[in-house]
Amino acid sequence: MNTQLTYRGALALGLLALTLIHPTPRLLAQACQEEGDKSAKLLKRFDANQNGQLDPEEQKAADASRQELFQRLHGKYDTDQDGKLSESEKSARRNAMANQKKETITKFDQDGDGRLNPEEKKAAASARQAKTATAPNKKSGV
Repeated sequence: MNTQLTYRGALALGLLALTLIHPTPRLLAQACQEEGDKSAKLLKRFDANQNGQLDPEEQKAADASRQELFQRLHGKYDTDQDGKLSESEKSARRNAMANQKKETITKFDQDGDGRLNPEEKKAAASARQAKTATAPNKKSGV
C-alpha cells in the first residue's frame, strides 16, 4: 500500500512538473493574471493579438524593448557594444555605482556618521526625483 501511494505521489508530481515546463497557451493566459510573474507581464505587454503566445513579430518587439532597456541601464558600461556586460564591464559598473553611493552619502549625510538616516534618505530621494524630472526623457526622446 505504501508503495502504491508513493508511486501515485511521484506520478502526480511528475505530471505537475511537466505541466509547468510545457505550459499551454491557456495556462499562459491564466499566468498573465498574476502581476508578479515576469514572463506573464512580458506576454501581457507584447501579445498584440491576444492569442496567449508571442508570435515572431511580437517577439522581435519584445527583444527590441529589452535591448533598449539594456542600453538605457547599462549602455555606457558596454564598451565593446556586444549587448552583454563582460566581467571587466561589470566591475567598472560596480565601481561607478560604489562611487555614486559615496558621493550621495557625502552630499546628504548631515550628521557625519557615514550613513543616511531616514530624513537624509528622503532628501536624497527628493533630489534624485528633481534631477530626473528636469532631465530629458530618453525613452520618448523629449
